[in-house]
Amino acid sequence: MDDRCAKGSTNLIQEVCTKTHNKVNCVASLESNPDSKQANLQQLGIIALNLASTNATNTSSYIKTTLLSNKTLGPVNEQALEDCSDQYLDAIQQLDNSLAALLANATNDVRAWVRAALANVESCENGFKKQAPGQQTLLSSRNAVFRQMCNNVLVINKLLSRTSAGSN
Repeated sequence: MDDRCAKGSTNLIQEVCTKTHNKVNCVASLESNPDSKQANLQQLGIIALNLASTNATNTSSYIKTTLLSNKTLGPVNEQALEDCSDQYLDAIQQLDNSLAALLANATNDVRAWVRAALANVESCENGFKKQAPGQQTLLSSRNAVFRQMCNNVLVINKLLSRTSAGSN
């Protein structure tokens, strides 16, 4: 990374996303926000956090709708979904805390809050796996997308921490 990180660049998204686990999804995710093309690195972090938070909010709504509308879940899946609902609500709050930390340039706090959000969603996934080992869960694909989005945030945050360390 060079000065383009601070100034904004149409290539910044490509540069950032090459450092993620899934470049294609990272680029598609960030470019879904029209402001991303002129964003600097911190602004990309804000965009990535907002995308992850929106994803978590949508999954939380999906869980609530599923609990209300699907009467054939069975007690095991119903309990797992109720637990996931709580865990996603916690993850949303942790991402909100991450955003506040990012705006304060507190990259260590961003990392801690995003990791906490990831841990909540991992607990959600594990709750299903305990009940039905080896099976795809009701939320596996949604959890995977959330993890990718959070990993995008962590990559951007790591780059920001290097940038701020280099400017001290």
